[in-house]
Amino acid sequence: MSVRSFAAAALVIALAGPAVAQPPDRPRRDRTPQAETTSSRLLAPFRAVVAKANESTVRVLSDGKEVALGTVVFADGYVLTKASELRGEVTVRFADGASEAAKVVGAHQKTDLALLKVEKKGLVPLAFGDSKVAVIGNWLAAAGIGSDPAAVGIVSVATRTFGDKEKLEEKMTGRHLNAKRGYLGIQMGDRSPTDGGVQVDVVSKGGAAEKAGLKAKDVIYEVNGKAVTDPSALVDMLNDMRPGQKLTLGVRRKGEELQLPATLAGPPAGFSNRADIQNTMGGPLSDRRGGFETVLQTDMLVDPKNCGGPVVDLDGRVVGVCISRAGRVETYVLPGEIIRPLLADLRAGRFPPQAPATSAPAPARPAPVDDVQVDKPQRPTRPAP
Repeated sequence: MSVRSFAAAALVIALAGPAVAQPPDRPRRDRTPQAETTSSRLLAPFRAVVAKANESTVRVLSDGKEVALGTVVFADGYVLTKASELRGEVTVRFADGASEAAKVVGAHQKTDLALLKVEKKGLVPLAFGDSKVAVIGNWLAAAGIGSDPAAVGIVSVATRTFGDKEKLEEKMTGRHLNAKRGYLGIQMGDRSPTDGGVQVDVVSKGGAAEKAGLKAKDVIYEVNGKAVTDPSALVDMLNDMRPGQKLTLGVRRKGEELQLPATLAGPPAGFSNRADIQNTMGGPLSDRRGGFETVLQTDMLVDPKNCGGPVVDLDGRVVGVCISRAGRVETYVLPGEIIRPLLADLRAGRFPPQAPATSAPAPARPAPVDDVQVDKPQRPTRPAP
């Protein structure tokens, strides 16, 4: 019997098993969607499916805290993981319990992938296939540490690439913004100046921009030496930065070019994202939940700290990497055909990682005003970095 046939048969048995009634006076505990879909009863039939992938899956820690899983991609010590979760000292822990210090050698912002290097040889790398084999309704399993998968579920939306209109709508609603991002404290104009950059329409009182000396009608043309082409580009640059992180803004003011150092602040007082409150009722969400150009969507309920590992179909083929728990029943998989071309470039250092956030404490929260946004200032929207 093939692995696919065995898993399918075992799954049917597991799902058809008798339910155990609860006494009426005994409360039903831990009955969240997360608990239902990560129970041993549901995961056990998929052990054979993820057995090979689990051998190439590691735990990634940042400053001693478990933040993600990683996928071995080169035998001589290279591991792929989530870039947005890496802060401070990074460590990789293997299935046998051994740990190795890791160096971030590359980070790709659009995909949220980072490549780590550990001084360990003889690892078992995985080869990524194409996600086209994962059609709507097919079962998938996210690899984990140990014998069980991290989660299982079905393909709810086949691999798709977002168009410019969808990307803009996502940014306008704040959908793809990192929940732990730092705030600059400005409102941007909805059009870019003819010579490039982003015009500042409003500087929030008490925010990071005001403290840095930024003024209304200034044009931000670069951040840390990298050119800013439009409002969307500025949002993307700041999205993975944290409160307390220092940066340098290249600013044009009345024909003069200035270099203004700034320290990002925390969110405005009283700010809350109602959509996130609803989504988190099904379990915790990833800090970064969007901004991906191409994804496969599943209903797997993956704990955010278990993103970064490989995802396989019932034949054990690696269709991609679990990249984000984006909603209550919405998890994104970065397709294998997107990952393959990036591996050599990441290893060669063509996508250098950003400078780590400073350890300085975050400044006090500014007054409850709007922050960077891509809408018109007279109709302010949700704060963004």
